[in-house]
Amino acid sequence: MASHSATAAPGYITLPFDLRANPDAFYEPENMKLLESLFPGNYGLSTDGMFIYFLQTEMPPKPWPKSVAGPTPYFAPRMGPQYMPTPFGWRVGMRNGAIGEGVDGKGVVDWEPLFIIVRNHFREIGISITEVMYWQNYLVVIFQHRNIDTENLPQKAGNIALTYYYEDEMDRPSTPQSRCGTDTGPENQVLLQKLTPVKGRRTGEFLFLVASDTDLIEGSFKVTSFQRVEEQWVFKIWLYMGQDSTEAYSPVYGTAIWTSDGDVLGFVRYAPTVGFTKDWCAGIAADEFIDREGLLHNY
Repeated sequence: MASHSATAAPGYITLPFDLRANPDAFYEPENMKLLESLFPGNYGLSTDGMFIYFLQTEMPPKPWPKSVAGPTPYFAPRMGPQYMPTPFGWRVGMRNGAIGEGVDGKGVVDWEPLFIIVRNHFREIGISITEVMYWQNYLVVIFQHRNIDTENLPQKAGNIALTYYYEDEMDRPSTPQSRCGTDTGPENQVLLQKLTPVKGRRTGEFLFLVASDTDLIEGSFKVTSFQRVEEQWVFKIWLYMGQDSTEAYSPVYGTAIWTSDGDVLGFVRYAPTVGFTKDWCAGIAADEFIDREGLLHNY
């Protein structure tokens, strides 16, 4: 039997299997053996579909790869919420009930109908929310205030889990009030002519954005959300920039987020350096500008 081997491209480790196309390949004994051999000090593996977790007795030397067999790698001493890049929040008990039970919200490309159910429910019960994030098999809902009655909170929506955070836990950095500082160099002028909707697009691809006047960086498109800005709900795109990426660079506010084909999917809004979205970059999705005929708003 031919032995499996790994091929390393700059920033990527390609294996004979692709876990994005075939997630079950992770559990094949020969595949797990190959994954365990990639980094010294590894003693365990796990995956949630978006990330592949390498449990390490010691951290491997940097730079770390952007992907391993498709998913983004994450190195940790053990499994636990504090060692995961995906925010999970807190939950309520099973007896709190569910909403949108006639909707199947797991792993859908277009989750806006589910967002509308959640938004309308909290509006009806008088609880102010500021953002809803979709993580394929659960939702994160952000409350504007802490003085809420948790007994009224549903534990599921669309047959997937609902988890919760408070706005003061978001650690959103202050941002400019307009896009006047957006890079208008010739290369970005070309890109801005190709606005492409994010809604209906599969996650997982690597996108490009600007880290400085000269540096381009990559981030992995993972999730989307709807955030309330003043009294308007805005569609956002979230990129994972890599473990400890905030130590190396910070995306430039207002610059484009684009694909390898030059399609612009959004514009950078902020990249938190602390909190549960550390190492992530949030952008306003291009859909917002397409829907509004290209008009720029103070997002």
